[in-house]
This record gives sequence, structure tokens and C-alpha cells, in this order.
Amino acid sequence: MEDKSFNRNPDGINQHKLRSDTEVQKIIDKHPNWTKTDFIGRGKLNLDEKNALLTRTEVDRENLVFGHVGKRRRPLKDIYKLSTKENILRFENKEIDEDTFRKNSLSKSYRDKVSISQRKKNEKLRYKNLTDEQLEEKRERNKNYISNLSGKKLEKLKASESNRQKKRWANMSEAQKEIKREGDRIYQKRKAEMKRKERLKNAKN
Repeated sequence: MEDKSFNRNPDGINQHKLRSDTEVQKIIDKHPNWTKTDFIGRGKLNLDEKNALLTRTEVDRENLVFGHVGKRRRPLKDIYKLSTKENILRFENKEIDEDTFRKNSLSKSYRDKVSISQRKKNEKLRYKNLTDEQLEEKRERNKNYISNLSGKKLEKLKASESNRQKKRWANMSEAQKEIKREGDRIYQKRKAEMKRKERLKNAKN
């Protein structure tokens, strides 16, 4: 009578030999830059599961030590390519640490991929939520950036800003223009107060 149990291993013999922790660790040590996903054929350095060196069960053992754990970081030379000159200079002068350098560079990379219209929307939303102190810090950063520009870049920036202001003013209603005038008056008053405090501070010194 034909056996229809579909049992391909009726004697119950384990066809896969269980490797010890020592054997598995030796395999891991040969690839210090690999993550767990690389060993099972699903990582960046080993994308084919046919080339997996370990099983899921093996990589999940508690006593194993992997050379690389967690998300793989980009090489620093790639971060330099994504960064601005200002960010590179601050990093090389040790004004910021490596983590901040990487974060700033990757943020710039993300912004570069966003469309100009979406970038403007994001900037408006971010600007709207700034505190008075943050606004003042932003103005100071802008002043420092502009003061470090070369002649041609400075002239180009001034021309671009002038055209932008003219277009913005032309599209404003009378109510919006009055709000802007009031905002400018407040800003000039704050600026004059800051200069006064700076003069008093210098006089004391």
C-alpha cells in the first residue's frame, strides 16, 4: 500500500548538523564588518540569501559577539561630499563633534532632494514656530554668513533679495503692508536697544 503521510524523514534523524557557538563565532570573526542581516543574506554587504553563512536561529544566540551592531554608518569621506564648506570648517576646527557633523550633512542632503516649493513651505513653517531668542540667533547667523561672502556672491545675493522684496511688496494688501511696517519698526527698535546694551558693555570693559 502506498504511503501518503508525506514524511520525508520517518526515522526522525536531524539532517542539519547543529553548529556550536564556537563554530558560529569563528565564522563571525572572519567578517568583522558584517551585521546580523549580512550573515543571513539580507544585508548591504551580502544581499543574496543563497550566500547566507548563518541561519536566523544562529545569529540570535545570546553568547555571540558581532563586529558590527546596529545601523551601518556612511564612511566619513561620503559625509564630506554631502556637507557645506561651513559645516566642514566647523568640524575641522573642532567646533562640532562628528555626530553633529554627520547630522548636519545628512539634513542638507535631505533638503537638496526636496522641491523648491516644498522647501519654502518647510522654511515658513519652521520660521513661524521660532521663539524671539531663536529669531535673533538666526538673524545673527545670517549676518555672519553675509559678511563672509565674496564680492560677486554678495552682489548676487543683494540683487536676488532686492527683487524678492519688490515682488513680495507688490503682492501685499494695504493691511499686510501696515503689518510689515509695524514689524520693521519693532525690529529696528530691538536692534537699537541691542546696540545700546553693547555700547554700555564695552564702556564697562
